[in-house]
Amino acid sequence: MSDHHIVFIPANPHYLPTEDQVSRAKAMLWQWMPEAEAIESAVSEYVQLHDCGSNFEYVRCHLCGQELTIPQWHFLMDQDYDLERGFGLTPQTLPCCGSVASVNQLHYSFMQGFSRFSLTAINPRTGAVSPQQTEQLQRLLGHPLLVIYCHV
Repeated sequence: MSDHHIVFIPANPHYLPTEDQVSRAKAMLWQWMPEAEAIESAVSEYVQLHDCGSNFEYVRCHLCGQELTIPQWHFLMDQDYDLERGFGLTPQTLPCCGSVASVNQLHYSFMQGFSRFSLTAINPRTGAVSPQQTEQLQRLLGHPLLVIYCHV
C-alpha cells in the first residue's frame, strides 16, 4: 500500500517556529484532516531535503528554464551535502547556463524543498490544501510555507 503525505516546510530553510506555534498549527491540521493517520512535526539539527517521492517529475534551472538531467541534479546535490552537516545550500555553477545558484533555488515538479522544520499530515484522506488554508498555517507558524505532496 502506498502512503500520501502533505508536508509543510518554511520557505527559509533555517526558520524554526516556536513550540506554541507548532502546537497550534498541528491542532488546526487535525481540524482540517480528522481522518489523518498522524500529524507530525520534526526539527532537524541540519537542513534536509523534503522530497515529493514518486510524484517527482523534473528539476529546472530557475534562471534559464532548462531541465537538468537526473545525473546533473544528483551531482549538484552530492556536492552540496555533507554527512555531518546536511545540506549547505551553497551556490554552485549550474551545468545548463553557467549561472550560480543553490539546489534550493531550482524549480522542482512536484514541489520539493529544504528545511530544518517540517509539519506532516500522513495519509490525510483529503485533497490538496487550499491557498486560504496555507495562509492560515503561515500566520500560525509566523513564516511563508512551501507545500509538498509526497507519494511514497
